[in-house]
Amino acid sequence: MGRMKKETALIVLPPDTARQLIGRAVTELPQLKRAMVDGRIVVAGSGTTRHVVKALLGEDPGHAPFSIGWIQGGVFAETPAQSRGPGPYLIEHSHVSRGWPGPLLEQFEAGDIYIKSGNAIDTEGNVGILLGSPVGGGIGSALPIIYARGAELVIPISLTKLVPSVSAAGGKLGQQRLSRATGAPVGYMPVMAGFATVITELDALQILYDLTATMVASGGAEDCEGAIVLHVEGGKEKIDELMAAIR
Repeated sequence: MGRMKKETALIVLPPDTARQLIGRAVTELPQLKRAMVDGRIVVAGSGTTRHVVKALLGEDPGHAPFSIGWIQGGVFAETPAQSRGPGPYLIEHSHVSRGWPGPLLEQFEAGDIYIKSGNAIDTEGNVGILLGSPVGGGIGSALPIIYARGAELVIPISLTKLVPSVSAAGGKLGQQRLSRATGAPVGYMPVMAGFATVITELDALQILYDLTATMVASGGAEDCEGAIVLHVEGGKEKIDELMAAIR
């Protein structure tokens, strides 16, 4: 048999389509499938992890009720307490519940998974997370346990959040350090490359369709504000599948 001919395509991924692909890709990770059966998983709220929940459990926790902290209308804001959902998704040996993850985190072991999105990613794979809570929120409680015990942090994050350098933010942010902010002041937590499994659109296309993708442009108008443009390369059938999925 001859080799399968490779083809190429140039595609636009609007923000929500990109997040859907990332969410689906996370659920295909072998370690996540193992943890679903005999481990523990925490899915912390965000606009991206919402799509992880949709792909993993077939339910939609909603954007504002699940995300809690978000940037909209030119400010850093939070969902009002009365409009919030029950909290992160907690999965233990296939049993699903929702609430504060502290008790489940206390039981975390190597092989267990904490899923949390970020607010910035740079070309080296470093991730930055904005902190609205004065004690660092859920991720502030989770990281020491994850790193101490050898559990896994999975960060699904879109390249719409690409920044030149996460380390350049070092020492600049902090709720009590900032003189002013549009909305609530925030802190900043870096997660350096290698300390988490980071899933972007590029990883998602490799995982879901065995395609090699390169980001070549970004931006757009109306529903494509924040879109990214990707060059993809791979088998014709896989590109056909992708094109059908994003239309």
